[in-house]
Amino acid sequence: MRLDNVPWFARNAAEGDVFRVERDEEGVLRPVERVEWSGNCTIRMIVWAAGPFGGDLGRVLDHFAPFGLEGEQFGQFGMVGFTVPPGADLAEAKRALDAGRADGSWAYEEGCVSEEWLAAGL
Repeated sequence: MRLDNVPWFARNAAEGDVFRVERDEEGVLRPVERVEWSGNCTIRMIVWAAGPFGGDLGRVLDHFAPFGLEGEQFGQFGMVGFTVPPGADLAEAKRALDAGRADGSWAYEEGCVSEEWLAAGL
C-alpha cells in the first residue's frame, strides 16, 4: 500500500513510501514493513500562535514553497507537515526551519530524512 499523504504521527515514513500491510483482529490495516522508499523526507512542525507568523499555517506553507516543500495543515493542532522531495533545496529549507525555530515561529521534528537531508547545509 502506498502512503498518499504526510504521515502525521509515524516515524520513518514519508508520502509515497510503499508498505506491506496486514489486517489486525479489528480489520484495520497496519503497516508491517516498508518495502519501497519514495525518496521523500517528512518534516512536521507546530506553529506557535505567539510567533512572527501568528500561527498562520497557510503563511508557513507559502514560506516553504519556494524551497520545493509541499505541505498539509492539521489546524486542530496547529501543525504543518511537509513532504520534502529529493529535488527540493534542502540547504535553504533547513536554514529556514532553523531560523523559524530560533525566532519562536515554530518547533519542528524530522520524521523521516535522507542522507542528503542530513548532509545539506554542512
